[in-house]
Amino acid sequence: MFLIFAAVVLLLLIFLIRYNLGYWERKGVPGPKPWPIIGNIGSHLIGKMTMGEAIGEIYRKFEGYPFAGLFRATKPVLLIRDPDMLHRVLVKDFKSFAQNEFVINKETDPIFGRNPFILRGQEWKETRTMLTPGMTSGKMKNMYPILREISKNMVKYIENHPTATTDGIETRALTKRLTLDNVAKAAFGIDGKAFERYDDISEFNKLADEFLTPGTWTSYIFYLATVFPAILRCRFVKFVRPEVEQQLIEIVSDVVSYRRKNNIQANDYLQFLMELAKDRNLADIEITSHAATLFIDGYETSSAVLTFLLLSLAQNPEYQEKIRNDIRKYEKENDGELTYEAVHEMPWLNACLYESLRYRPAADFTVKECTEPFEYTPTNPDFKTITVKLNPGDVVLTPMAYFSKDARYFENPEKFMPERMMSKESMDKSIFFPFSDGPRGCIGQRLGRMMIKLATTYILKNFELSVSPKLQQPITYLPYNFMNEIRGGAWIRYKKISD
Repeated sequence: MFLIFAAVVLLLLIFLIRYNLGYWERKGVPGPKPWPIIGNIGSHLIGKMTMGEAIGEIYRKFEGYPFAGLFRATKPVLLIRDPDMLHRVLVKDFKSFAQNEFVINKETDPIFGRNPFILRGQEWKETRTMLTPGMTSGKMKNMYPILREISKNMVKYIENHPTATTDGIETRALTKRLTLDNVAKAAFGIDGKAFERYDDISEFNKLADEFLTPGTWTSYIFYLATVFPAILRCRFVKFVRPEVEQQLIEIVSDVVSYRRKNNIQANDYLQFLMELAKDRNLADIEITSHAATLFIDGYETSSAVLTFLLLSLAQNPEYQEKIRNDIRKYEKENDGELTYEAVHEMPWLNACLYESLRYRPAADFTVKECTEPFEYTPTNPDFKTITVKLNPGDVVLTPMAYFSKDARYFENPEKFMPERMMSKESMDKSIFFPFSDGPRGCIGQRLGRMMIKLATTYILKNFELSVSPKLQQPITYLPYNFMNEIRGGAWIRYKKISD
């Protein structure tokens, strides 16, 4: 009897697996043949390449198709290849893709569960509407003096670094110190003390490293959720460990209590959250959650983008001098000061930043979940005329990195050419959207851009960058990180410019 039961269960399991693997075929969607369990990302799962690179191979293989159906392990996902379809998903038909794939119970995980990236429906809309005023241009201008001082501290740190001109500095670690101090000051109202020591990191830095840093609990959960999103439906799964959660709550509560007791007003994001809490009766855990959002948008992501920008400039020194010429010009016009407006207006700084985002993006794709029935047939003659019908629960991948490396949209895509970003045509949001697009675009992008531009300006004003012999070439990425991370580290030399 047991053998019969086992045989029936096995046959049922085989049927369910085969039925699932036929998902896109039943819909008439082209795509590579998937394997049981591993789907189409086997080369990634064995550590041969990143998930983004594995999906990129599929993107290139299905040239001429508006989309391709693939399997991220056991999950069927649709890879968009047509810019018109992408525009509909992100903007025109946003209501049909109004949420991201991750589902986190905010009772189980109160910090990540309240993140606007995670929230859904009316709660997402209300939270985003509530938080957006804290990221306006006016708020950024108020924070500018705080972040400028931190960039100056970074310059002193580099000047005194024992290996800056020899082996160089592992620049991902350097930029994480910078973004840590920025986030600590802007979001939590404290000094992160990131530039005080060379041989160790501060206690707040260790706490910050719990957020998506490779090798931490959060990074493991995030990776597993990317491959097997259903894991997040388990109530015992938390992104933030209880002790880290408690530390963050205590930090915020202490600063908020001190400011209220001493009637202190500050030009930072925490002050905005305190005023919000007063108007809307928010609890400390809610303030902490919204402050922690900047850890994701401002700490790891901005650090990765800044690292890739500095590395691209080290490899292409002619663009360093173009930015320095802009710096001299704007300093001359503003009595030697680098104003908020000047940092945002520098044409070569902007061009190099956006070209770096195209050339080496921090992440290769984003994921959207279908929330209403959706049908698409391409009208562009460059793509085959086939139709796809999506149902609520279906998942699509937005091809950030793949459009950016497609020769149809960018000439010589494997070459770093900031000149191309001097034209408005290259900034077409249907093919180039480094901060995502539409209503669910990155809420912290203004802060991220300001941190990156400020740091780059002060570094290039004071140092000449060159590639260190310690940089492993050709450059490859670690396979299991959520964001692209250079294998062996991003090693750059910093030579002080004589006054």
